[in-house]
Amino acid sequence: MLTRIITGVIGIAAAIAIITKGGLLFNAAVSFLAAAAWYEFQKMSESKGYHVYPLTSGVGTILLVAMAGVGYYVEMEQVFTLAFMLMLATLFFVFIPIEGLWRHCNRGEANWKTDTALSAWGMLYCGLLMAHIIILRAFDGGPHIDLGFRVFEYGEICLWIVLFGTWASDTFAYFFGRAFGKTPFCSVSPKKSFEGAVCGFVGCFIVVMALCIVCLGIPLWQAVVVAVAVAFFAPVGDLVESILKRSFEVKDSGKLFPGHGGVLDRFDSLLFTAPVVYYLLMIMSIFAMF
Repeated sequence: MLTRIITGVIGIAAAIAIITKGGLLFNAAVSFLAAAAWYEFQKMSESKGYHVYPLTSGVGTILLVAMAGVGYYVEMEQVFTLAFMLMLATLFFVFIPIEGLWRHCNRGEANWKTDTALSAWGMLYCGLLMAHIIILRAFDGGPHIDLGFRVFEYGEICLWIVLFGTWASDTFAYFFGRAFGKTPFCSVSPKKSFEGAVCGFVGCFIVVMALCIVCLGIPLWQAVVVAVAVAFFAPVGDLVESILKRSFEVKDSGKLFPGHGGVLDRFDSLLFTAPVVYYLLMIMSIFAMF
C-alpha cells in the first residue's frame, strides 16, 4: 500500500507539471506512454504465442502519436492505412525475413490472421486512442479561461475535466463498491460490483457536469451530455482492458508504475474518455457557430 501511495503522489505531481507545461514536453510524455503501452500489449500477446509486428504496429503506434503532436491529424489516417497495408503484405513476401515473416516460413500461415489482427489492434488501441490525449490538450474550442489562480488554455481545461472525471469514476466505484457492493457487475472483472458501478457513474457524472459548467461555461444540456459520456465510457475502457488481460491470462499489463501496474492499467479509461469528449466538444462548437 505504501508503494502504491508513493507512486500515486509522484504520478500526480508529474502529471500536473507536464500537463501544465504542455507543448513538446507533454507530447514527448504521451509518446513515451504510447510506446510503453504498445510494448505491454506486445508482451501480453507473445505470452500466448502470438507475434505483434514491431516494424508496422510498433513504429506505426509511435508515428500516430507523433502526427498528433505536430498537429497533422489527417495524416494519422494515412499512417494507419499504410501500416495496415504493409501488415497484410507480409503474407506474400514469404522469403523476406522481416516482421513475422521468418516465423511464418517455419510454422506456416496458421497464426497470420491473428498476428495481423493483434498488430492492427495494438496500433489502434495504444496509438490512435492515446494520440487523442494530445489532440484534446491542443483543442482550441474556446478562449483561454481565467479561474482566478491561473489562466488555462481551453484544451488544458478539457483534459483536466476528463482526468478528474475518470479519477472520480474509479474512486467512487472502488470505495462504495467495497463498502456496499454485493451484486457482481461483470464476469470479466469479478471484483467489481453493480453497486460500485452505479456509484462510480453518479459520482463521475456530478464531478464532470459541475466542472463543465463552472470551468468551461457551457450550457447545462451540453454539460449533461459530456458528463454522461465520461461516466459511461470510463468504466467501458476499464472493462475492455480487463477483457484483454483475462484473454492473455495476466494480472497486470506491466510494471512501469510500482503498486499500480502498467500504462494500460492506469490509462485504460482515459483512452476511451479523451477521444469521446474531444469529438463531443468539437461537434458542439461547430453547432454553436450556426
